[in-house]
Amino acid sequence: MTGQPVRAAIYTRISLAVLNDTTKTDEQERLCRELCERRGWEVAAVFTDLSKSAWKRDRKRPGWKALLTAVAAGELSAIVTYWGDRIVRQPRDLEDLLDLRDTRQITLASIAGQYDFDNKDHRMMMRWEVARACNESDTISQRKIAQYERMRRAGLVRSGGRGGRAFGFKSDGVTHVPEEAAVVRSAADAIIRGHSAGAVVAGLRAQGVLSTAGKPMSQNTLRRLLMSPRVAGLMPGGEREAAWEPVLDRDTWEMVCGVLTVNQANPRAGQGALRLLSGIATCGECGHVLYAGLSGSKKARGARPAQPGSLVYRCPRPGCHKVARSAVLLDAYVTGRTAGRLSRPDNPAAEVDLRDGAAAELASLTARRAETEAFIAGLADAPARRIEVLNRALDSFDAKIAQIRERMTGDSAGRLRARYAGITREEFEGLPLDVRRALVRGCYRVVVLRSSRRGPGFRAEDVIMSPVSSH
Repeated sequence: MTGQPVRAAIYTRISLAVLNDTTKTDEQERLCRELCERRGWEVAAVFTDLSKSAWKRDRKRPGWKALLTAVAAGELSAIVTYWGDRIVRQPRDLEDLLDLRDTRQITLASIAGQYDFDNKDHRMMMRWEVARACNESDTISQRKIAQYERMRRAGLVRSGGRGGRAFGFKSDGVTHVPEEAAVVRSAADAIIRGHSAGAVVAGLRAQGVLSTAGKPMSQNTLRRLLMSPRVAGLMPGGEREAAWEPVLDRDTWEMVCGVLTVNQANPRAGQGALRLLSGIATCGECGHVLYAGLSGSKKARGARPAQPGSLVYRCPRPGCHKVARSAVLLDAYVTGRTAGRLSRPDNPAAEVDLRDGAAAELASLTARRAETEAFIAGLADAPARRIEVLNRALDSFDAKIAQIRERMTGDSAGRLRARYAGITREEFEGLPLDVRRALVRGCYRVVVLRSSRRGPGFRAEDVIMSPVSSH
């Protein structure tokens, strides 16, 4: 080193290292600072990569990239790290560092010693250590792959989860956590009874239920949890039985997956609406869903169903705004029709058996379609004819997916109607709003036509209610 002050950067990273050393980054930084103090070096910057493996070739390490940028800019004259393999475990990374050293004066030091970049024997030793570390990582990877294969044959998988385990299971991935298993069963029952995922999540948050990561439940977390084959005692893919006891029986899990898949495919019908038909009823002119709002605005021109300032369902699509109907009167009419259908002796039709694996089949088709689409995206130089054939395969996937979703829609509607068969209008009106909305969707498709004449009042002929039937 020259007589200039040494500006050092500390690089820390948390990952499995040689000798299974998992020293945390704050402890790594402390030891590196002590080394800089002993040498009289100034700590100019600290770069950290949390949970970033230096072994994986495609892993992006922002801290490492920023360190190289600072070295290239001449901002640093030394790099200090806890251990050499914290910097690199791939030969390519080491060569990048050596290339920089050829243009910039830089010293690499660790608590184990200091490397002299100008010494060819030191360079050879560094290359040998990186090659050894890379080989060790490859060996560990192969052992893990073999271990996971043995686990799969025994009906076991890694427990997973952000908190080191899956919700409802202990860290061994097999033993149930009774309190969390009860939460899963309660949430599944609520979904089957017609409650929206948002309403269920709101209830869980009110109870203080947290995910394994220690965070409040979200709709995405709840969907992933309930649709995971794990809760049904199944291996990934939803076909083979696993070694642990199910939290939900297979029929219940299939029903929950069906309901959640259908609702996710039609998110407009569940956007936290405050009225019965908001996001469900559609415009007879353009097909857009209707939403509740106050009458008398410019958007409601073309129909005057009630006094200005009253609540109406209206079409929000620009260029349309041709349908508006009193929310109170339309709700009352649809409520009567829906409760009437549920109370009829011929309701419901024969219950549909969901044990045909529709949810698992849909998941498989969706995954295969995504793989095909990704493959097409990488065929920049492929003949147009080949791409055309693959595009036809995508069309085939879309057709099959649409068929399964249509069948699942009917299946879910039939089961929901069966659960509430014989309900009276008074009982219907006493149900939570999200359940009433689900029952309306399960009984009818509601289309509101443009009023044939102006003025207040309600005419049943302006509303088309097409029965939803099971497949």
